[in-house]
Amino acid sequence: MLLPLVVGHKEGLDVMERADPLFLLIGLPTIPVMLILGKMIRWEDYVLRLWRKYSNKLQILNSIFPGIGCPVPRIPAEANPLADHVSATRILCGALVFPTIATIVGKLMFSSVNSNLQRTILGGIAFVAIKGAFKVYFKQQQYLRQAHRKILNYPEQEEA
Repeated sequence: MLLPLVVGHKEGLDVMERADPLFLLIGLPTIPVMLILGKMIRWEDYVLRLWRKYSNKLQILNSIFPGIGCPVPRIPAEANPLADHVSATRILCGALVFPTIATIVGKLMFSSVNSNLQRTILGGIAFVAIKGAFKVYFKQQQYLRQAHRKILNYPEQEEA
């Protein structure tokens, strides 16, 4: 069960004892399903597309990340998001371990928050935001590296 992990053992059992049995029957199995579906949303690609479209208009991005607003010599081919295969086990394991990571990040970053549930939610949001920022930055650097790549003719050597 994810609820005792997120809010603590005693609080989780107390919440589950007070809850309606129909809610537990329907609500608890939807938690892993929603975590898996949430893991499959590729929101970083949308942020990256907006970044590339409007980065030349936002001067603050140019000061933080140099080389972003400048025009690229050529536009590299976009990778098809459907071709990027992520294994089902990686999605499943990542989604199911997410509450544990959210709890740990919440305890490390938001120790002043008293409620375990609020701390875990804040930790999950912080983890997703930080990880997403790293992924967006990495993909943008790959894009710039490919855009500035120059393909040169390979000189053929004469055989002796």
